Amino acid sequence: MLVKSCLCTSLREAALALTEMYDRAIAPSGLKITMFRLLRRLQNAGPSTISEFAAIVNLDRSTLGRNLKVLERDGFVTLNSGKDERSKVIHLTKKAEDAIKIATPYWEKTQKQIQEILDEETERRLNQLTEFNKLAKDQSK
Repeated sequence: MLVKSCLCTSLREAALALTEMYDRAIAPSGLKITMFRLLRRLQNAGPSTISEFAAIVNLDRSTLGRNLKVLERDGFVTLNSGKDERSKVIHLTKKAEDAIKIATPYWEKTQKQIQEILDEETERRLNQLTEFNKLAKDQSK
């Protein structure tokens, strides 16, 4: 009997392998790809409240909060009081800006290497996966 592989398992394993590749590549910056992703998005968005930024990076507030604690502890972001006592505004630090600058060429090189491996059809299908994010968000409402 032919056993079909689980798409979820296959995609998760591929995501883990890619994460390891990016982590190794940007290691000289002191960042992991998960950190780089958040810092770069914050750099593009500018200072944001936790709720605003959670929507930007497609994470729930509690997951983002855990990630921000690590980034704050490591000196990459500061969390300042917002307009209201309950809100916090996230700011990049100079250390984060420097780390992003170091990591970016390594990230670009890795990105190019991966894109060279993928054919056009695979890239198109990977871009389609972003639709799953929207679907999952809609279903969770």
